[in-house]
Amino acid sequence: PCPSGRPMRAGGIKVRQTYLAGGRLGTAMRSLPLEDVHRGLGAAFGDVAGWRLPLDYGDTAKEQRAVRAAAGIIDWSAEGKTRVEGADRTSFLDGVLTNDVGALAQGRGMHAAALDHRGRVRGDVVVYHGGDHYFLTTEPEATDAVLAHLNQLLVSDDATLTDVTARWCAFGLFGPRSPEIAADLLGGSPPGEAYRVVAAERAGTPVLLARSPYLGGDGFEVRVPPEGAEAVWRALVDARAVPFGLRALEALRIEAGRPRYPTDMNETTLAIEARLEPSISFTKGCYVGQEVVSRATRIGHVNRLLVGLAVDGPGTPDPGAAVAADGKTVGAVTSAARSEMLGRAIALGYVRREFSEPGTAVAIAGEQNLEARVAALPFVRA
Repeated sequence: PCPSGRPMRAGGIKVRQTYLAGGRLGTAMRSLPLEDVHRGLGAAFGDVAGWRLPLDYGDTAKEQRAVRAAAGIIDWSAEGKTRVEGADRTSFLDGVLTNDVGALAQGRGMHAAALDHRGRVRGDVVVYHGGDHYFLTTEPEATDAVLAHLNQLLVSDDATLTDVTARWCAFGLFGPRSPEIAADLLGGSPPGEAYRVVAAERAGTPVLLARSPYLGGDGFEVRVPPEGAEAVWRALVDARAVPFGLRALEALRIEAGRPRYPTDMNETTLAIEARLEPSISFTKGCYVGQEVVSRATRIGHVNRLLVGLAVDGPGTPDPGAAVAADGKTVGAVTSAARSEMLGRAIALGYVRREFSEPGTAVAIAGEQNLEARVAALPFVRA
């Protein structure tokens, strides 16, 4: 049997950049390197995880439709980027993440979750094998929590975690035309497998491009140093990739059925409840939280599950709204948005297992009670 968890220690951690669970050191709002470019495109900004980020460019519905029908581009430069080095880098990450990092070939990546000893979600990452290092990416809201958790587990391992967020800009390119645009950017075929990385150069600027399944269907993450970021962004926009912001992203993410930390999964959520099985290795050695995952798998079920909720009629539910069936509360909404693709509000939430079957009628409480049905995920198969 696996131990219940690695030892934790707050001091003596071998890291080059210190993170705190409540936020990064320093409280100044951070700006994207291309903020002026976004402002020139008419972006409205909001504050997210200490960053000032584009919420939309004036028409969220148009932005959603562009991604699903053609191509859209979002500035993802606020994602956390961490370089992991040291002789024990592989064994350390394999011991604290759910997926099989040791099986990664160079130039490949995978999605994984970080759990605590109770099997509850402490964040998620995409980890790439960079040869002499690993490269972790985390969503802005998850970065501090994930890295604080990893740092607690890093005691005697010969491994270092270095914050390299400022060294790279990142863009998300999505939609059915994205492979065509990516091929033009690379000057060759884009990667076909999820999280596979291809390196290229454009006008003297190094470009890394990885296939991203984040929104379902075709999509890529483009990574470029800040000094070349504006030229690459403009090239993608000139190729008719429509800029989109966080409001459109939220609807598209929910359509794809992808839970986000800490909105849809957090320290109260078991990994199996969040349907993270594709990001869990059931054959590798021990990792933090494995005993709980194995127990839930042996039992064959958990008491509640992440589901989609398709809302009937007007109105969008609020996060946290109670979900009821048969006259009793059976769950709650975690995130919701209006889907232009489906012409209705959709949501993610948790309901008791016996009410998780697609088609189950439920009611969602709020200022106006909403009727909804449990829907299979993803809502949209792009």
